[in-house]
Amino acid sequence: MIRYFFVFLAFVSMNSIAAEIDSKTLILSCREYVAIYDRRGEKSLLASISTSPAEAMRAGICRGMLEEHAKHQRYSCGNQWYQQASVIANQDPELYQYSKEQLLDEACDG
Repeated sequence: MIRYFFVFLAFVSMNSIAAEIDSKTLILSCREYVAIYDRRGEKSLLASISTSPAEAMRAGICRGMLEEHAKHQRYSCGNQWYQQASVIANQDPELYQYSKEQLLDEACDG
């Protein structure tokens, strides 16, 4: 499972793929990331067994976008990955009207 996650992170970090992800996709992906992270904290073994490759790939979109955003920031992002993902995951994907860049900035600023 972890192997799929890191392979997908490398794949997502390519700008051509990342450019096609909108704020709704990012919000839903970060919800998946937070859910997997929370399951892992509760039952580490069962979380890694019960997480499908599709779930890991969706979560990888969130993590990959967060990492790429951090690389291109002119300033250091004060929040950790999980905190950033939680900020994004708490948004309503149907109501959020701003770009993914604005969403990532909000998550970074906290």
